[in-house]
Amino acid sequence: MEPLNIKDFEVSDIDTVFAVQQAAFEPLYRKYRDDDTSPYLESRETILRKYTREGTCGYVFFADEIPVGAVRVILHGNNEAKVSALCVLPEYQRRGIAFTAMKAIEKLHGDIDTWHLSTILEEEGNCRLYEKLGYARIGEPICVNERMTLVFYEKKRDSSR
Repeated sequence: MEPLNIKDFEVSDIDTVFAVQQAAFEPLYRKYRDDDTSPYLESRETILRKYTREGTCGYVFFADEIPVGAVRVILHGNNEAKVSALCVLPEYQRRGIAFTAMKAIEKLHGDIDTWHLSTILEEEGNCRLYEKLGYARIGEPICVNERMTLVFYEKKRDSSR
């Protein structure tokens, strides 16, 4: 895998993040038609609002100076955080970018005891990624439509550290 550089989101990154999110989520939207949940349908303004919301940290991933991915981390009280809209350009997927980025972001937020996220059950690669990162499935799945089910994951910090 090419070296990955992760930088904090800045307002000037919005066009990049919008383009990456659109490209990454379009195939999933076309497959699942999740009109109420798809990040593909979010406007540039909505994404900017989410990335700049109080208690949110945004990150952009670069491989060889090319923006290839992005993610938001929503910080909650009690040292908990939620990973939201993790995306990698389709042509850079399956190269370990999401895995490397998540490890780095978890390290940046070393004070977080519990991480949360959701993903699409039918996307087995996504589920494998999160399980490889140490996330465990929790709660009941939610059926979005006849093609798509959301599942929820949690990761607790290793108490032996």
